[in-house]
Amino acid sequence: MTDTTAADLPALAALYRDAVLAAGPIAYTPAQVAAWAAFADEPAFEAFILGPETLVAEDATGPTGFAGWRPDGHVASLYVRPYRTRQGLGLRLLVAVIERARAAGGARLHSEASVFSRPVFERAGFLLLGTEVVERRGATFTRYLVALELTPPRSP
Repeated sequence: MTDTTAADLPALAALYRDAVLAAGPIAYTPAQVAAWAAFADEPAFEAFILGPETLVAEDATGPTGFAGWRPDGHVASLYVRPYRTRQGLGLRLLVAVIERARAAGGARLHSEASVFSRPVFERAGFLLLGTEVVERRGATFTRYLVALELTPPRSP
């Protein structure tokens, strides 16, 4: 996994859009999917990727997934290409975030998970704390508030 640079933005925007457009219709309305996918084209997308420490998984085709986290413990993103879902890549990305946060001395991670990412967070040990409803481009979304208390790795 590599850290993100500005040169990665077009590829990560395409990955984000593809992930939302492929999975979104399974659980969201067309208006919700359109609002969610449109974020890839907004100026704020750059800060979404470059503001946190964003890790990128790649293969011969290019980026296959990314996850971003901030020093305050907020996991800002977790997205995987549609053809790479259900192969453990999202969990590997999240585990890499957990390891980096622990190494940085973090005490807790938290996020707002979608219906799709919630199971990945839970497999990584995050607990569901509640839900919230947010509005994006006129569409409302229920997000799942998840958190993980970090403990130092055990010494052998």
